[in-house]
Amino acid sequence: MRDDDLAFVERVHRDLRDVRWPEPAEIRATARRRSRRTVALATVAVLVAVTGPAYALTERASAPPATAEPALTQGPVRADIPLDSLLPVTEVPVKSGVQLGDAGLGEVVRLDPTLQKCGDDRGVPAFPAYSRYSRSQTLLSPTKDGRPPVRVELSQDVYRLDPLVSARLFTYLRALLDACPEWRFAESVVAAGETTPNVSKHAWETAASNFAGDESILVRHVPFAPRGPASGRTLQRSSPVAMTVVVRVGDLITILVPNPDLGLPDADLEALGRTAARRLCPAANPAC
Repeated sequence: MRDDDLAFVERVHRDLRDVRWPEPAEIRATARRRSRRTVALATVAVLVAVTGPAYALTERASAPPATAEPALTQGPVRADIPLDSLLPVTEVPVKSGVQLGDAGLGEVVRLDPTLQKCGDDRGVPAFPAYSRYSRSQTLLSPTKDGRPPVRVELSQDVYRLDPLVSARLFTYLRALLDACPEWRFAESVVAAGETTPNVSKHAWETAASNFAGDESILVRHVPFAPRGPASGRTLQRSSPVAMTVVVRVGDLITILVPNPDLGLPDADLEALGRTAARRLCPAANPAC
């Protein structure tokens, strides 16, 4: 062996003596960690490939991290929202020709958006509540003379929330109603083909409460006709009074919004809320 080859071998031998070799148990633990990481990445890839947008929706940056379903001591724990939790067409006091439906994950609970804007303006702390599961339906008016239905008769959203979130949502709704008995704000409307600045006025009140489920509120929203700030004249007709039914049963919350043009009386809306609560009972945690 040449002298330079011998010197290289001796240098390698010295370097190897300084190397710290891990113990067998440490090598096995590292292998297990790598195996678990590989399986986890493969599972995520399969979920994305199979469920597509539904899985990606839960990973939105705006949504809080998912929490585990609470452990209950009695009865099975329901996770998804079955279709029969929605109001059937036969139990809704409107004529419906078309029924549209949808289901999702990680959806934000939608209340009255104008009321929430008023709450932001009045300093009510925002409370973006995200559902674990959601299901919704929209009932459209019957088709006439072969024309497609264009009017929404009723919309219903059902959300499954963390139990603490579902209760706090009603606290937030009451805070909005307390802060916004009346609200005015400047905006622009199109009148006579021209965009005109105006002052809009809205009013809200609790028409009824505690008539269904664990908690319930019937919200009345009165929009006034917009008026020009300088002349004070009415720029267009006011929209009809809108009613919203909000009911909680366990960890489920449903929001019912009938078409304001239906003019359903408060008693009918309260009865509709009680019917909706009965539909939620079997799927709620805890069931009732």
